[in-house]
Amino acid sequence: MEVQYDRENEWYIVKEKIDNQTFFMEFQLYDETDDTLYFNICMGIYNKRKHAERNENEARMTGLNPIKSVMTAMKAFDLLEKEVLERRQGKRKHISCGWVDNRRRDTYYKFLSKRGYQYGNIGRYKCIYKVYE
Repeated sequence: MEVQYDRENEWYIVKEKIDNQTFFMEFQLYDETDDTLYFNICMGIYNKRKHAERNENEARMTGLNPIKSVMTAMKAFDLLEKEVLERRQGKRKHISCGWVDNRRRDTYYKFLSKRGYQYGNIGRYKCIYKVYE
């Protein structure tokens, strides 16, 4: 498992096969000020690439192997967080995560709260976030 960098979109990406599905997690740079970089966490599992966006828009439960998915997500998160913090030194980093339903919100918070993340708002949207100085 390794982190790939998409220069065009300024995204850090990890993709990993889990049985016959593909897991992906992305840290997407969506805003930048003089002193702060703002990243969004995006994660999903799909059978076919063409269905990835549809699965997310319709909030489908697509993972067939929950244990492997959780273990892969934990590893991917650690790799991406480390990469973002090491590569983009000199600026604060604001990393946030949104959700599409309460089940996902609770799962994300259970994992992220142990790493210092907390509930908050970005504009009018609720999120789970952490600011790295």
